[in-house]
Amino acid sequence: MITTRRQSGGTLFRPNSDAPMMDEVDTPSAATTVLEELISDFERIVADTIAQVEACPAKHDPTFEGYQELLAAVRSATSLEGALLKRAIALVVGKNPKLSLIHLERPLPVHQAAKVLFLRNDWARASMIRRDAEAVARDHYRPDLLVVDRAQQHALFLDIKRTVSSYSPGAIVTLRSRMMASALVVREVLEREYDVPSVSRASIAIIDAAGDTRSEAEGIFGLSDLDWLLRIDGAGRAIMHLRELYGAKMRAILQKHCEVIVEPQREGRTGEKPQSGFEEETGLTPGNEEQDEELNPQAVDRFEEQNETFDDLDSTPDDPAGAQATTPSRSPGFAVGIATRRTR
Repeated sequence: MITTRRQSGGTLFRPNSDAPMMDEVDTPSAATTVLEELISDFERIVADTIAQVEACPAKHDPTFEGYQELLAAVRSATSLEGALLKRAIALVVGKNPKLSLIHLERPLPVHQAAKVLFLRNDWARASMIRRDAEAVARDHYRPDLLVVDRAQQHALFLDIKRTVSSYSPGAIVTLRSRMMASALVVREVLEREYDVPSVSRASIAIIDAAGDTRSEAEGIFGLSDLDWLLRIDGAGRAIMHLRELYGAKMRAILQKHCEVIVEPQREGRTGEKPQSGFEEETGLTPGNEEQDEELNPQAVDRFEEQNETFDDLDSTPDDPAGAQATTPSRSPGFAVGIATRRTR
């Protein structure tokens, strides 16, 4: 479902789309002390991630001779942050007793016919498809987190990005269509393989942890939206605090690397002409993953847990008959859409 908010903040409306409207989501409840309850867990998983960053080996690079340790720290830190956020949000989910976190043993199939319909915004036809989870599919998708609200019979797909701005608009559109297509089979998977009551609707949300991009119409949300997505008051604030903890420790590590590199040069110990400053020498800005990825994308790919290869939008469907050959829906009421909420 595609929805967006009017500037007045009054109501929700749909653009020209036949997307199914989702039920209204309850306002956040309870867990006002979620940060206090999780602070020790947050400190532990931050320490685990920092240990992985420090253990990342620096490889020889003639272009960045003398700066390999710093470069390795920056790249591994940005790559591992996505996994850190995933672990932290999973801990927050546990603070709402009405929610269950489902650990999928295998990815969900993405059927090309359904994917194409979602890409074309043909929501009326796509939402009526219920594809067999055992059918052969070339593409698969596993959400970072699959959260089920048993009481509301609602399944929520969360795809967590450190920063959405690292991806092209076309890549986000393709990701969204893959998420929606895989959501069509989630009810059957939950019924057959997990002890979960039947869900009547599924929705998707792409979380931009950097907060640079937010568009309810495109299914992109910020950390502050976790409060109503998970119905846990303070969820977004807790994850923001986690990022502050992680950022402070990473900046301390980078500072040490900078001192090791720059100080000997300033004192003339290297026999080279003293440099005017670290940034002038390397052209790097620590924490800027977009710039680092352009320098050596292969290095980032080794650490990236979410390195999905998006399909060519014009690829040939794996279903020769296309959307017309899809299995008729046994439960027409099952709705798949983008997460939305009731505004007040």
